[in-house]
Amino acid sequence: MAASTAFQRSKGKPYAETFRCPGGALCLDFCNSGQNARGATGNEWIGGFSDLVDWLEAAAAVTGSQAASLRQAGTASPRAAAQVWGRAIKFREALFRVLNAKAGGGTVAREDLSDIEAEHARAVAFARLSWTGEAYRWSLDPSAAALDAAMQPLVESAVSLLTSAKLERLRRCGNSTCYWLFIDETRNHSRRWCEMASCGNVLKVRRHREKARSAAH
Repeated sequence: MAASTAFQRSKGKPYAETFRCPGGALCLDFCNSGQNARGATGNEWIGGFSDLVDWLEAAAAVTGSQAASLRQAGTASPRAAAQVWGRAIKFREALFRVLNAKAGGGTVAREDLSDIEAEHARAVAFARLSWTGEAYRWSLDPSAAALDAAMQPLVESAVSLLTSAKLERLRRCGNSTCYWLFIDETRNHSRRWCEMASCGNVLKVRRHREKARSAAH
C-alpha cells in the first residue's frame, strides 16, 4: 500500500502520523509509531490491541476480514489481547534499539536480539509460503485468527530487514530529537531527514539562526 493511501485510511487515529513519512519497511513504520512515546510527551500512539489491529489493517499487513477476526478474538479474551499488545510494544522497542544502534554505530544488546528471536519463534506457526510473482516469501496465513497472529507480519518484516542487504541503507533522521528510521533509497545515499518539510526545514532554520548570531557577535 502506498504511504499516502495508508495515511488517508488512518486519519483520525492516534497513530496517523506513522504513515506520513514511510520508513520503507513495515517494521520501520511500526518502530516509527513509537516516535511520540519516546519524546517529551510520553504518549503512546498504539494504545491497545484494537489500535494494533487498526494499525496493521491501515498498513495493509492484514486484510479487513482478518482484522475483524482479530478484533473479535480480542473482545472475547481482553486479558490475552492486552498481553499480546504488551509484547508488541516490547518487541517494537527492542527492535528500535537494535536498528538505532545499527544506524548510529552503537552496540546491540543481546537481550534485545533474544526478544526478537522469541517473537520469531512464536510467529512461525502463523506463516505460510506465498508467491509474489517474482519470489516466494513468508506471509501471514490468511485463515489465522489467533491473537498471536497479529505479531507475524511485524516479526517477519523485522527479520527480513535484519538479514537483508538493505540494512546497510538504514538511517535515523538527522534531527537529534526525531526517532524516525528509514531506508535511504537515494542513488547517492544522501537522505538525511525523515522528511524535508518537517525536520529538514527545522534544522535549516536552526543553522541559519546560529550563523546570524555568530555574524552579529
